[in-house]
Amino acid sequence: MRILITGASGAIGWATVKRLAEDGHELVLHTHQRKTELEQLVKQLPVTTEIVTGDLSDRNALAAFCETLPSVEGFIHIAGTSFSGLLVDQTVRSAEAMLTLHVESLIQIAQVLTRKKAFSAPLSIVVVSSVLGETGVAGEVVYSTCKAAQLGFVKSYSKELGAMHGRVNAVTPGWIDTPMNAVFSEEDRELALAEIPAGRFGRVEEVASAIVYLMSRESEYMNGAVLKIDGAWM
Repeated sequence: MRILITGASGAIGWATVKRLAEDGHELVLHTHQRKTELEQLVKQLPVTTEIVTGDLSDRNALAAFCETLPSVEGFIHIAGTSFSGLLVDQTVRSAEAMLTLHVESLIQIAQVLTRKKAFSAPLSIVVVSSVLGETGVAGEVVYSTCKAAQLGFVKSYSKELGAMHGRVNAVTPGWIDTPMNAVFSEEDRELALAEIPAGRFGRVEEVASAIVYLMSRESEYMNGAVLKIDGAWM
């Protein structure tokens, strides 16, 4: 299977890349600013890879990116960013960029890939959303909104794509040990940890395992599903 992965150079992205490479998939890896680093990383992979770049938070760059997309059988949307702070303190430009990155890019890439495929050809899409898209949280209003919109896309587009031999599913990670979450203070981390029945934060490998499952033939009857990976936090 040929699979496009956005945000492939991030923590969850790279963990997913390694798992899919182990299974022998051909990979098209997107990164925004870490092409050189990704070029070095892929040398250790036992499969054919192609690296594509683009700022998916910019509408013009997104349009240009979509024009160059190859045909694939799988699409994993991991690219994302967050903003921690009150809604009144977030700029309009920041909010628009987050919506473009998390939601508009997902929609536009899915449109292009669906149009490229033959009607009977398979297409499996997995979206990495967040438990915050299911519950919401103060201090990350726009991020939670974006992640909720992604889940709306999954539940709706699965009903369309299913009739065209395709599937759309999502994973909703909780607090995962990634550089994105490393920005929080030790006090914030301890407070969050106290709320997680599992007694620890999640690992990127655990998220990758769920993504790989949703891309596999073992989950062929799953469509419009949301797998929560949060240690019973939310």
